Amino acid sequence: MFPFKKILCPTDFSDASLCGLKMARELLAKFDSEVILLNVHKPIPHLPSPRMEAPDITFDVSSYEKAIVAGAQKSLDELKNTIFGEDANVKMLVHIGQPAKEILQVAEDEEIDAIFIATHGRTGLSKIMFGSVAQRIIGKAPCPVLSIRSCD
Repeated sequence: MFPFKKILCPTDFSDASLCGLKMARELLAKFDSEVILLNVHKPIPHLPSPRMEAPDITFDVSSYEKAIVAGAQKSLDELKNTIFGEDANVKMLVHIGQPAKEILQVAEDEEIDAIFIATHGRTGLSKIMFGSVAQRIIGKAPCPVLSIRSCD
């Protein structure tokens, strides 16, 4: 299993997730690994059609999702070039869905050897309200998971 040949690095573009990318860069250079950068956005709820009193108020959810995906793809491309270099063996994916579910699905579909995931270290009410994507991944991942809090 080691050295890891395929490493999944989910990113929300936070400082903690960038630390995971830097760790993956080291393995990529030493072991000729492939890194998969994944950014997941929660789905945008579809609103009911406007009432008759306000027919010209509309919101095109599919166009908005396309713009989100395009922006995330551009950000991933910048990360790839900045952290790994243009010629690095890096695949970039953007998904719309529930983050934990999408990360686990990509890990299975891509036959990932390891997941490097950031954790924000929430505690108390915030953890209860928002949950922990990293915690769900650790509990259900089909491969080893490295949980990263910061780059100190």
